[in-house]
Amino acid sequence: MRIDLKTAIELTSEEVQDVFLMFRDIGDDPLRVQESFRGMFPKKIAEAMGELRALRRRAAQKFQMGRDMYCTKPLLEQASSEPVANHRAQRFAEAGLTVVHDPCCGMGSDSIALARAGLKVKASDKNDVAVEFARANAEIYRVSSSIEFTAADITTDPPGKGAIFLDPARRRGARRIMNPEDWSPNPETVSRLIQGRGAACVKLSPATDLERLFELFPMPDEIEFISYRGEAKECVFWYGKVASKNERRATMLPDGAFYAGQADPQAPVGELSNWIFDPDPALVRAGLLGAFAKEHGLCVLDPAIGYLTGPKDIDSPFLRGFRVIAQETLDPKKMRVMLREHKVGRLLVRKRGIAERPQTLEARFLPKKFGDRQLTLLAMRLGERHIGVLAEED
Repeated sequence: MRIDLKTAIELTSEEVQDVFLMFRDIGDDPLRVQESFRGMFPKKIAEAMGELRALRRRAAQKFQMGRDMYCTKPLLEQASSEPVANHRAQRFAEAGLTVVHDPCCGMGSDSIALARAGLKVKASDKNDVAVEFARANAEIYRVSSSIEFTAADITTDPPGKGAIFLDPARRRGARRIMNPEDWSPNPETVSRLIQGRGAACVKLSPATDLERLFELFPMPDEIEFISYRGEAKECVFWYGKVASKNERRATMLPDGAFYAGQADPQAPVGELSNWIFDPDPALVRAGLLGAFAKEHGLCVLDPAIGYLTGPKDIDSPFLRGFRVIAQETLDPKKMRVMLREHKVGRLLVRKRGIAERPQTLEARFLPKKFGDRQLTLLAMRLGERHIGVLAEED
């Protein structure tokens, strides 16, 4: 449902907060809870409470205090997860900055992270509901004294001088906006806002082609791709004082490992060796796969696939390693012979460039147990060939 400012203010009131606390630990019976809400509040408020209660379960997966935070579905989907926001905020703090503008604050996750890192934040958003929720969320994290909230549209009321963090909205309702020119604020506005500032950071989609972003945004001093638990989360353009001396950086969270250097996306191509490695997506998206592979004596099996291979195991958080046991073409009969020979009882399938689902391939190649071993099948397309590599994860 669409939340207006009046409803948002009601949701953040002490009366509603007390009721949320009362029902916080009640089991998963949304109909019963919704009935109770309707008996205590007007229909519109009760429905909004029911929706917020459901969203808080999802928010708990992104934020430490997610079970108590305020959001709408679009605001939650746009918000940076807490570990990623904390990482960026720490970079602002380490650059020696004291005040940061956050004029697309949404539900406040980045403003809160910046404040927790010791900075003063001037936060705003053109969505007055977002500002109300962000203010309430800052109180939950006990950093409201460090954040100044304002309802303002940066296209007509831009922030003053100083460091800035920009997170253009890439959703319209439940729909993801794929064209960067339709993001809000658009690239032209973002470019104008960061011009002449000593420090700026722009959060962008990791799925958007970098060359396209270069056409639309000022060339950054540093490009960082961030992954969280193996999933690419953000592309970040850093400008000025907050940028490091590296052209590109790949960062893995939550452990904070990073690999940095000059862009070098193309690793040498080679034949399958004793080990095969699945690189972290941040390394690939950052255009650092080639540099990393050359440094560690690795080759790529196929530029379109991204799997690396080498004669020995490599100890790196950026690699998921598999010891090669055997390989065969993805022919069901040949695959069954291979799996029977190695006494496989359970098969975990990972695939690249193959249309079928992993579960379909597992059922086709392992219709019954051939033993007790649990192994991994790396199914892939190499040029015109479809092969399966039977391997044991390190």
